[in-house]
Amino acid sequence: MNIIGAISIVVTSAGLLTHVPSSRAQDATPVFQVVQTPNTQRVFDNDIFSASASSPSDIWAVGTTAIHYDGTAWTGYPLPGIVGELGHQMMGVAAISPTNAWAVGSFAASETTNGNILHWDGSAWSAVPNAAGGGDYLVSIAAISADDIWAGPCVLGPIEHYNGTEWTAVPSPPAQGPEYCVTGLSAISSNDVWAVGWQGDEGYNSRTLAEHWDGAQWAMVPSPSVGQGPNQLNGLVALGASDVWAVGFSMAKPPGSPLLPNETLIEHWNGTSWTVVSSPNVDYGGQPRDNELQGIVALSANDLWAFGWYAANPSGESGDEFTLVLHWDGASWSVVPSPDPISDPNLVNDPLYAGVVTGPGSVWLAGCEQMNPANFPDSPATSTLVLLHTTAQ
Repeated sequence: MNIIGAISIVVTSAGLLTHVPSSRAQDATPVFQVVQTPNTQRVFDNDIFSASASSPSDIWAVGTTAIHYDGTAWTGYPLPGIVGELGHQMMGVAAISPTNAWAVGSFAASETTNGNILHWDGSAWSAVPNAAGGGDYLVSIAAISADDIWAGPCVLGPIEHYNGTEWTAVPSPPAQGPEYCVTGLSAISSNDVWAVGWQGDEGYNSRTLAEHWDGAQWAMVPSPSVGQGPNQLNGLVALGASDVWAVGFSMAKPPGSPLLPNETLIEHWNGTSWTVVSSPNVDYGGQPRDNELQGIVALSANDLWAFGWYAANPSGESGDEFTLVLHWDGASWSVVPSPDPISDPNLVNDPLYAGVVTGPGSVWLAGCEQMNPANFPDSPATSTLVLLHTTAQ
């Protein structure tokens, strides 16, 4: 899939991870069910990259389109300035109330300039100036309140903050390398905010990135990287001062080594340091394949869900993918069955990029299906995909 921060070929060191045959992930009855969703752009891109909710009846999911859940059904909303062939897409969303939501990414503000921030006022999405005047690509967002919101940049640019009136650039530690990307943000309070991502040369020698805001300044916090190849953190969830999780993927060997699949990477902050936590991977047809985690959500400290995709074909061949969901029960991570609306890997990609919890037992995951036009000539190039798992009574 064409998404900032994606690396197609990654592998990690032995001993940290466990391969799980794909039959274990697919043959069991899924705990997640596919929910019907609209495709606003009809025959164009309908990818979903981020989701957020202010309540069970106010959920936004955005990407190259936007869809909203009102407690009963999903409805499509066009986003201004999204031109698919120019790579425009919204990468993060924060829902504060039914009349107040923010989305960050890239869109066409005019024929010659790009914008980065959109605001929902209860009736429509509209462009809002950002601190850099539209020059930076923002890919993550976290809202503490209506007047305390953070947005993270990629590939270069400042972390930005909204104080209820305007967006301003906030100094952050210099990156180690030519590139710097804050792919995940999560806030515990106004003086306890975490950011994760990667720094260095993406796809070559990128290292994990972790930063913390203490109410006065951003500071770099050491985080482990596995092996000599690229490492990347894509999402995180902060549950408390000593309980923060981040997910992504890693590579054990540097580029130029024999092609091997990427592996899931999960790290935990215990209040003192970040450490790698063992996580499983799914193979396909008995062979190791690419596994990548894009995000993580939590119902409680002992009930977390990480999500992304695993590949059907070897690295460097096809991008055909299946949904991947992992669950933390307080002791270990395990693969959880998740549906793929079209199970033939020659027909579709089914990656998961977004997740949100809306109440006790209710977990929403979102992404997209990429149709093969030879088999589905009347279908959109990509279709919205939303999965729901609930144990609430």
